[in-house]
Amino acid sequence: MHPAALLVALLSAGGLFTALPASVRGGPLLGTLVPMVVAITFAVAVSGRPNALSVIAGAALALFGSLAWAWLPPVAGAVALSFAFAERSLRVRPVRARILHVGLAAVAGAAAGALADNYLNAPPLYRGVALVMCSVLALVPLFVEADEPRVLLLEQAARRLGATGSPVAPTLLEGVELLRCDIGLLDRETAANVQKSWGSLEKLVEARLALLGKPTRRGETAAMVAAVVDRQITEHVKSLTRAYAAVTTIGAAEAGIDDTALRDVHARGEALDQQSRAIIEVGRG
Repeated sequence: MHPAALLVALLSAGGLFTALPASVRGGPLLGTLVPMVVAITFAVAVSGRPNALSVIAGAALALFGSLAWAWLPPVAGAVALSFAFAERSLRVRPVRARILHVGLAAVAGAAAGALADNYLNAPPLYRGVALVMCSVLALVPLFVEADEPRVLLLEQAARRLGATGSPVAPTLLEGVELLRCDIGLLDRETAANVQKSWGSLEKLVEARLALLGKPTRRGETAAMVAAVVDRQITEHVKSLTRAYAAVTTIGAAEAGIDDTALRDVHARGEALDQQSRAIIEVGRG
């Protein structure tokens, strides 16, 4: 998760457990608008990027969280974090990890809700410390790894295009596997170029999907445009594959060159073999 998004998530989590209690006593502004803005900000931040599902989940969070807070704050906290992490839960694989992710969101939300309610009328210093703890608790589900948001886009595109017999569908699935690779070995410049390439690929995929929803009488023209977009998608995935493969190869080569421990063990083994042969020869003599 990007550090900026993590910081926004941390701050908006504190705002969330400030806005939900205030929504019970607040008027049209504090009771509706502020919780809605804070909830959507938090849901988008933990999702990693703006998308329709996270915005809808944030709006539902504000609505049901405010209603539940008037009834039972721990339940409101559990509902709030469950909605906030709903989009991210869909990207957690396998199923057991997804269940753990949902469970952590509910438990952390309930704990944060109870904590925020207990210190609701406390002095400002204690109230501030409680909100910081609530913010930390709200980010606990992030410890469960999830696929990047682009994975869902590529998987859905592969299914839709595969249903039409498009040859680019397997290429998109190759892109999904690349997204699951670690880019930590990439240098800063290469990583920036790779991210730009992923952004361009995402736009191409969206454009290719848009062609499916716009039938035209000029079938040959539409087929030509689709073929051009398919070629561009294929070239982007090939380029990204070469970048990842090159960095992995370089990393493996450097590991082999710098592995002094392995050379020391090998040299020690040869020395022991020589000593063993010498002892055997002396014994024979």
